[in-house]
Amino acid sequence: MIDIFIDEEKCTGCGECIRVCPKGPRIYRLVKKNGKLVSEVLDKSFCIGCTTCIASCRPGAIRLERGW
Repeated sequence: MIDIFIDEEKCTGCGECIRVCPKGPRIYRLVKKNGKLVSEVLDKSFCIGCTTCIASCRPGAIRLERGW
């Protein structure tokens, strides 16, 4: 199982993670928290661990952890 963590302090809410991820809209969604648009993990079970989201996240707000 893969865990996805998003640092809401770093996230700019650009939506790049949704756009580049092969399963984007199934995994991520944009929500407004504390008056700021941020990405949120909707369903991590669809994640295939490709790390495209990490490579595309300019502020470095996404982290994946593989739990074996």
